Amino acid sequence: MVNNQFKISYFLSIILVGILLFCLGFTHLQEDNPISVYNVYLDGDVIGTIKDKNSFEKFINNKEKAIMRKFGVDKVYMPNGVVIKKVVTYDKNIDSNKEVYDKIIDLKQFTIKGVVVTINKKDEDKKNKPKKIYVLNKKIFDDALSELIKSFVDDEEYEAYMSSSQKEIVDTGSVIKNIDIDEKITYRNSYISIDKNIFINSSKLAQYLLYGTNKKQNTYIVREGDTIETVANANKLNVQEFLLANSGFNSENTLLYEGQEVNVGLINPVVNIVVEVNEVKDEERDFAVNIKYDSTKLQGTEYVSQEGENGLYRVSREYQYINGQLSDTITLNSTELKPTVDKIIVKGDKEIPNVADLSYWAWPTDRPYTITTYFGYRWGSMHGAIDIYGPGNGSAIYAANNGTVEVAKGGCVAGNSSCNGRRGNYIIINHNINNYHTVYMHLSSISVKVGQTVARGQKIGTMGNTGEVYPTPSRSSPYSGTHLHFATTRGDPSAGGLSGNPFNPLTLY
Repeated sequence: MVNNQFKISYFLSIILVGILLFCLGFTHLQEDNPISVYNVYLDGDVIGTIKDKNSFEKFINNKEKAIMRKFGVDKVYMPNGVVIKKVVTYDKNIDSNKEVYDKIIDLKQFTIKGVVVTINKKDEDKKNKPKKIYVLNKKIFDDALSELIKSFVDDEEYEAYMSSSQKEIVDTGSVIKNIDIDEKITYRNSYISIDKNIFINSSKLAQYLLYGTNKKQNTYIVREGDTIETVANANKLNVQEFLLANSGFNSENTLLYEGQEVNVGLINPVVNIVVEVNEVKDEERDFAVNIKYDSTKLQGTEYVSQEGENGLYRVSREYQYINGQLSDTITLNSTELKPTVDKIIVKGDKEIPNVADLSYWAWPTDRPYTITTYFGYRWGSMHGAIDIYGPGNGSAIYAANNGTVEVAKGGCVAGNSSCNGRRGNYIIINHNINNYHTVYMHLSSISVKVGQTVARGQKIGTMGNTGEVYPTPSRSSPYSGTHLHFATTRGDPSAGGLSGNPFNPLTLY
């Protein structure tokens, strides 16, 4: 009996030990089971381990509500370089969402979804690095670009062009032929770091595109007697630049009032808006004054043998404007509606004098012509001449009055912008009275020499695009920039720049 009891106790002990060992082993196995967690990497290095990716992202969005309100978005994303990967591990050390969040914000900024706009110059000049603009969405940039274009194009004309509803030219009138951007623009969806200058509305971006900055522009308080022209000149702007900076003014004749605040900041567009316009208009052509010399009559004798009459021509031209400034023009057709009758003045003289007759000045180009740039400030500096575009490259250039050729420098070809100190082929004539001189620049060819006496209206060369001209001539557009830079001075202009005391040539006509 005792033996049986012992045996039963022995077997029960073995069973209890077995159960205990089984439980202990099961618990140990449970502790060695792997778990799924998420490693957070920053630029390839682990900076923390979190339990759940979704809860971590929710935590971030709760912490960054100020960013969401600032940019008007409903979600904030990880900084660039942060990657979250699911891993299986036995390590039970898990960081809190706050611990990992604090590590990230110490090193990098969070991001939002946006668009990176890249602007490249079409000439692919390596010196011109691509410009990047960050926007919340592509529509903001497109709307800002439209606002920029409307700085240079009338709103109604722009809308008619965009809707293809421009009225065709019947007899006279104008239409926009094309509106283009001179740069290559690309768009890329991206996660943008919030420390970037991200544009969230088109108006601020439009200002940046026009001025090249979002800094507050210089302003001027109008005084009694001020006009748009005087305010522009005082602030080294031309009238067109002033009108572009002040969209509320329609023309240079708009009246200013005392105490009015106007913008006088110099525009510096980030992109170049190129507008091509086709225009047909009737132009009155001034009659020319021809002087004939009668060798049978004494010097000082003068009479009109034929009165002059202005002519009328219907002229079709194409104009190219870059950022509101006329950059090129092509005369397509010119039809005579009424002929011009030249005025003929007969003067008694036995030889051509080398002294100018200040009563009459000859126009230096053929007709029809266009003045592309007037005397005055342009792009922040003084342009001490007028730029004339005539019938085209190779057309005749004439001496404005009698005189002596003082300078005749050639040897330049189109495309060499630095030739002869950027003047290209040029001529200076000394008119031998009151220190008057005239300057003729960017010529294609020269047909006079130093020391030669020239007569008023005598051909002295041909129009060209040598030296520094704009647009720059190229293989695909060899005649770009063709014009005559015509300057008049009351002193010797040989030193270049604004030497010689230049004055407006149009005051002579």
